[in-house]
Amino acid sequence: DGLDRNELLPLSPLAPTMEEEPLVIFMSDEDDPEKVEERNKSEELRSLWRKAIHQQILLLRMEKENQKLEASRDELLSRKVKLDYEEVGVCQKEVLITWDKKLLNCRSKIRCDIEDIHTSLKEGVPKSRRGEIWQFLALQYRLRHRLPNKQQPPDISYKELLKQLTAQQHAILVDLGRTFPTHPYFSAQLGAGQLSLFNLLKAHSLLDTEVGYCQGISFVAGVLLLHMSEEQAFEMLKFLMYDLGFRKQYRPDMMSLQIQMYQLSRLLHDYHRDLYNHLEENEISPSLYAAPWFLTLFASQFP
Repeated sequence: DGLDRNELLPLSPLAPTMEEEPLVIFMSDEDDPEKVEERNKSEELRSLWRKAIHQQILLLRMEKENQKLEASRDELLSRKVKLDYEEVGVCQKEVLITWDKKLLNCRSKIRCDIEDIHTSLKEGVPKSRRGEIWQFLALQYRLRHRLPNKQQPPDISYKELLKQLTAQQHAILVDLGRTFPTHPYFSAQLGAGQLSLFNLLKAHSLLDTEVGYCQGISFVAGVLLLHMSEEQAFEMLKFLMYDLGFRKQYRPDMMSLQIQMYQLSRLLHDYHRDLYNHLEENEISPSLYAAPWFLTLFASQFP
């Protein structure tokens, strides 16, 4: 065909060069010892080539498994860093076993006895299971209460929201360094913790355009991220804001927050009159000390 056979590349690095035309080789006498030996050698080379390919595939698979193992180690290390905080009280081993049994129902979406759940909550929530238990409690709530359609959040996935831009970017970035600045997961500037926090707050600001971003939400989001993945934290944040109605206190008018301030003031007046009078004499209103309590759901400050 006008091609120089010496310019043709071999099929493999080990393929022999052809001294004769291919047709001549295949049409030659099969009983020729030299031809038989050459064919055997070719078969042997092909076998070696197949083994080399097979070994290469095995090496690639091993590399992928090593990457998975490394990712698993990184995840364990990240989980250890996330849970590096002091607990108010340590749960007993029996409490952990009890919750593990209940969490099995979370996967099967079975409605559990509410009194039994309350009893378990009084015994404590183990640090290592908090993320799972919070999701379990959210599921149990939704099995009993259905949010009206008009109050449902927009049906947009977390990944889709991350592809968009938010007008709240500057406010979010400013608050990243202020959110749990001493916790190792969030302390590194633009580290893994701050990046995850930015993603979560950005997605929420795009999901709920009326609220957008409000100071205080970062602490709620931060606590969630310490116990679960970004997407799980996003779903839990939606549950808190929409199903439980906490978004009302972050709306521009903050009417719900003002109501909570009044309720706190009335409780102090009715049950702790001396303290109420002392605060009133010094012109210390609940808005001066209690706003962070409610806006961060007691995550940044606990009285």
